[in-house]
This record gives sequence, structure tokens and C-alpha cells, in this order.
Amino acid sequence: MTRDVLEKIREIEDLPTLPAVAVEVLSLAQSPDVTIRRLSEVIHGDPALSTKVLRVANSAYYRRATGPIETIQRAVMLLGLNEIVNLTSTVTILSSFGTAEDDGRSVRRAFWDHCVACALIARKIARVIGMEARGREFVAGLLHDIGKIVLDEYYHAEFMEAYHLSLEEDRPMYVAEERLLGSTHMVIGEYLAGRWHLPGYLGDVIRWHHDPARAGEQELAAVVSLADMLARAKLLACGGDRLAIVIEDQDAWRILRAKGYPLDELDLERFTFEMDDLQSEVHTYLATVSDLAPEEGLDGHP
Repeated sequence: MTRDVLEKIREIEDLPTLPAVAVEVLSLAQSPDVTIRRLSEVIHGDPALSTKVLRVANSAYYRRATGPIETIQRAVMLLGLNEIVNLTSTVTILSSFGTAEDDGRSVRRAFWDHCVACALIARKIARVIGMEARGREFVAGLLHDIGKIVLDEYYHAEFMEAYHLSLEEDRPMYVAEERLLGSTHMVIGEYLAGRWHLPGYLGDVIRWHHDPARAGEQELAAVVSLADMLARAKLLACGGDRLAIVIEDQDAWRILRAKGYPLDELDLERFTFEMDDLQSEVHTYLATVSDLAPEEGLDGHP
């Protein structure tokens, strides 16, 4: 292309926007003074979102009570602040961008599979190593590749060319994107996070999840980077970046070890074995929080 695609994206007036309630929920989640009552009031401010959160809270995936959950405040009390933030983020982001399945873009479903897998794995890693991420690892994992969906939405032909090039040459998507589009999904995702006025940590992780040593939020970027690699190892990917790697040799692993996290607790052989049901969990989660039907056997290929 004659210009960096980011320059063109900056000129798009109808880029999807997150509902104000989603941005407020994400901002509230960063406050040490947030209360269940305040969070409930914010979600109540969007009746459609409130209804969906209650429906999902009463689903088999989330159900933790003997009786129905009839209020947002009770949902927050039972599921917890972090889970409500994760749920709200997922519901609003999926609603904003959709899945584009009707026009045959199966890569869109592979995209969501990968992002949800990354979010779920990041949450598991944070729990195992004792990182107090307060749900930030889930949201960062969910949004780490959001730049890809912008490219797919507005520059579909060029994006698919990069997608196929990455598969054919077995190289990372961002390498193919840089060659064909003049920019990468990380840079575009960081721009979108800024345009949405999302908390700063999200733009930072989105920009540097492939190079966490350069991130301001190194620990969080490292967790998302590991989750991204493990998701791809389980063939839950959206691109050709499936090169064989040794996790312990990656910058993300070294960063977390240097920070003192007990990575020995993250027994990779056992951890990856426990992820054998990951595809099923991803599809169940997506079916729960969106209008997607569960699918089996998705491996990231269109």
C-alpha cells in the first residue's frame, strides 16, 4: 500500500466504539475504592447490558447459586468484581465488533476463539503463580489482538492476504502485516485502545505482547505473551505464527522469573495437559456470552 494503513484507519469516522458503560466499568475496576453498589449502578445504566449480564450469570457456565440471580448486585456478590468486569468486557466487545459469520469470514470465529483462549489461559497462569492482577490479565488477553479485527473489518482483502502469507511462510502475522500493510495489529490495537479511552495498561499490553521486555506493564504483558503462545500451541490461533518454541527460553518467562514469580508452580507439562479441554471451554464460554453456537474442531484456518 502507498501509505501506512494506520494513517488510513485514523481517518475512518465510523470505527466501532465501546459503549460508555464498558469503558466506565474497566476504569472502575482500576480503583481501589470501587464498591459492589457503584459497579451495579453503572451496569444498570445500560438496560440491554444489564439484562444480558443477568442472563449469563444464570447460565450453566457461571451458575453458583441454588436460586436464580435476579439483580446485578447479587450477580456481582456471587461472581465477584473481577468476573463481572471480565463478563461485561466480553459482552460489550463482542457486541461492538460481532463475528461476521454471515459473509463467510470464518477467520473472525478463529479470532474470537484465540482471544478468549488467551484470556482464559492468562487467568489460569496468574492464579497459579499468585499474581494479583485483579482481572486485568483476562481483559488484556481478550483484547491483545483487537487490531486484527479492525484490519479484517476495514481492509479485509489485504488482511486476508497477510493471513495466508503468514500460513504459507509459517511466520508471525505481524511480519506479514508489516510487509503488506505497512503497520501491525499491535500498533493499530494500541491506537484503538487510546481512541476508546481504555485504561493505559491495555494499550501497553496490546502494543507489546510480542515483545514484553519493552512494555511498561512488563509482568502483565509477560503473562499475556505466555498465554498467547500456549493458545497457539493448542492450535487456537488466528494466523500462521505456530513456530515451535521453548517457552522457558522466551522473554516473557525470563521476565516473570526475574520478578520472583514461582514459575516452578507452572509445571508446563502438567499445565498443557490440563488445557486439553481448552477448545471446549472456549466454545462454551463464547456460546454463553454471545450469540455464537458452539463449534468443534476449529484450528484457526479459514
